[in-house]
Amino acid sequence: MKEQQTSMNQSSKDDRSDDQRKKDAELAERLSGLIEDANSKVAPLCNTIRKHIETMESKKEEDRDEQELIKQAKPPLEQGEKILNETHGAIKGADPPKSFEATPEEQRLAEALKVLIEEVGGTIDWARNKLDSFPKAKKNLGPLLDALGQPLTQIVGGVGMLLAGVLNLVGNLLKGLGLDGLFKSIVGATTYLNKGLDKIISSGLDLLGK
Repeated sequence: MKEQQTSMNQSSKDDRSDDQRKKDAELAERLSGLIEDANSKVAPLCNTIRKHIETMESKKEEDRDEQELIKQAKPPLEQGEKILNETHGAIKGADPPKSFEATPEEQRLAEALKVLIEEVGGTIDWARNKLDSFPKAKKNLGPLLDALGQPLTQIVGGVGMLLAGVLNLVGNLLKGLGLDGLFKSIVGATTYLNKGLDKIISSGLDLLGK
């Protein structure tokens, strides 16, 4: 992983002044704090969602109460959406720098974003697959999973507009975990792709290639 990061740094041009590099590092530090705080709150919620679904799945079909599952899973889904929306709002308030090269602060941001995608995005995909066995619960919880995914997409897009190169690092981290497909789908959903974010990412990792 260290070799990947070094290669990424060496392959990018950095035309920033020392003052601009300092500002970028401060921005990455601030964004890292926001996302790490979100991680500390949403990770337990994701675990709770998984636990409720797994518990219901372990029961015999005749003993399954999908209304109970809906009642249990709905609060953490709604709470997670609220946390991510608040995080996205805070990220939108940051000022974008003019250029990018990975610094230790930006590496930290990439790691925090990787955890967020792995926890929230991974749980959403996992829950969708599991809920295929619970049609009533899927009808009620499916829209909540979609709602939880929207601010995640916006957070990824927001970070990309502020420090686009960080997404290349995130992609490398998730690719090492076999989750590059998940990352690709999230990046593909963000409206920021219309502003050229897809070209920035694909030039570094070719994650958006067919």
